[in-house]
Amino acid sequence: MAVLIYIHGFNSSEHSHKANVLKQAAHSLHVAPTFISPRLSWQPKVAIQQLEALIEANLSQGVTLIGSSLGGFYATYLTEKYGIKSILVNPAMQAPILLKDYLGPQRNPYTNDEYELTNDHMAELEALVVTTPTSNRYWLMVQEGDEVLDYRAALQAFPNVAKLTHEKGGDHSFTDFQRFSLDIFRFAEIITN
Repeated sequence: MAVLIYIHGFNSSEHSHKANVLKQAAHSLHVAPTFISPRLSWQPKVAIQQLEALIEANLSQGVTLIGSSLGGFYATYLTEKYGIKSILVNPAMQAPILLKDYLGPQRNPYTNDEYELTNDHMAELEALVVTTPTSNRYWLMVQEGDEVLDYRAALQAFPNVAKLTHEKGGDHSFTDFQRFSLDIFRFAEIITN
C-alpha cells in the first residue's frame, strides 16, 4: 500500500499540529501504517539523507510527500529526484535566503535540541534548490495570511500545479488544515472513496 510521508518545518517536529491531524486521520480511515512522520535532523544534509532512506524503503509501494514550510522546500527537491508526488503547505521556497536571518544559536521548542545554524548549512540548502519543478506532480496549499512567508513566492515557483488551494486569510500553520485530511489521503492514492 502507498505511503504518505510528512516532512515537518524548521524548528518543528514529528509531533507538529499538521502531523497530528494526519496521524489521527490515518487512524480514523484505518490506514495508520501508511502515514509516516519522522523526526528530522536540523542539519539539511542529514535530514535529506533520512528522507531519502525512507523514500527508497517504500518507493515500490508508492510514496507521496507532504511538506510544511521548510518541509515543502525539502519535498520539492525529493519529488524531482524520485519522480513522485508532493503536497506543499505554505512552502518555504526561498529557504536558503530566509534562514540566513536565523544564523547562530537555535533551540527547537518541540524537541529542546540546541544547535548552531551556520553558513555551511545555508550551502547545504542551496544545493537543494529546484529552479524548474515539474508542476504537475504537486498540490500547492497557500494562505495569504501567512505571517512568516510570502505566499506569492510559492505561486510563482509553481505556476501550473496539478491542484491548487489558494485561500485569503489564514496563517503560516494553515488555518483549519484538518478540512483537507480526506483529500490528502486521496491525492496520495491511499484511499479511493
